[in-house]
Amino acid sequence: MAGKAGTILVTGAGIDPSLLEPLLDLGFDLRRPRQPLSENRLVHELKGAVAYLHGGEERATARALESAAHTLKVVAFLGVGYENFIDVARADELGIVVTNTPGAATDSVAEFTVGQIFLANRRIFEHLGNRLPDWTSPEELPHNLRRRKIGIVGMGSIGTRIAEMLTMAFGAEVAYYSRTPKKDVEERLGITFLPLHELAENSDILVVMVPLTEKTNPMIDAGVLARLRPGTILVNTARPAVVDPGALHLCMAEGRVSLAVFDGFYGPDCASANRLLADFGHRLLVTGHIASHTREAMDRMVCQAVASIENVLEHGADKHAVGNRAGRVPGVPRNNS
Repeated sequence: MAGKAGTILVTGAGIDPSLLEPLLDLGFDLRRPRQPLSENRLVHELKGAVAYLHGGEERATARALESAAHTLKVVAFLGVGYENFIDVARADELGIVVTNTPGAATDSVAEFTVGQIFLANRRIFEHLGNRLPDWTSPEELPHNLRRRKIGIVGMGSIGTRIAEMLTMAFGAEVAYYSRTPKKDVEERLGITFLPLHELAENSDILVVMVPLTEKTNPMIDAGVLARLRPGTILVNTARPAVVDPGALHLCMAEGRVSLAVFDGFYGPDCASANRLLADFGHRLLVTGHIASHTREAMDRMVCQAVASIENVLEHGADKHAVGNRAGRVPGVPRNNS
């Protein structure tokens, strides 16, 4: 492999060191600093690095990338939601290839999301610790999942897997919105395509599963949230910014959203998010961006990232490249890791 000597920065927890051995076998040194990394620490750790396996929560800002531009060839991101973590536009300008790991965590995120749907729908969290229920009327009893109308925003691989679990295992009534209707999925699972606002109007539980892009930031805005029926459960295991926090605050105040579920939350400097926590913390279920964190998903992501690093350093391109480098894979072998 041309230019194989050098250092590779690896960040993040839960990475099996044995999966990094192919890089050691090729002559690379691995640098694995303690977490978390501030921007200044990331600048320091990137010194002399030819590749960067990004598995942590740090932000690869324009400044951090510029500091390593004379050596850094590739940033391999673990996961698909790289937009909040890497300045891809600046990486493109600097000639640094950014890759991600599509498909590696589909089952893990789908399982987690369905678990959160169960948790919220049955309000299990309110009864932990052997607490007796305090229902004063039949209307307060939770419903079976098959009696709930579930809307899924986004029918990519993860959204499709969620729909499979809900319909095939539990007989739930599912509708969806996607930029492109998925006729094959509709026929196979018996689900219905609805325009976004109509989906919001007809859902007891609204599941958000779209990537964060300029077009989806925020996709679930005031116009969408205003269409929700009173008592709707919102489950967002995509990026928090897909949902407008100010509009969500209003809908929670009005009772349109009874419970909001997030995997990862807005930054501490987001005033609207801070108001959400202050006013409706008891109706927010927030986990720390853990939906994709299973052993199987992590292993698949690391294997894909390692293969991407090898491809970029040897060929200058990879099939999982994003940004302006996406699709530029002539001569690059398609690996199946």
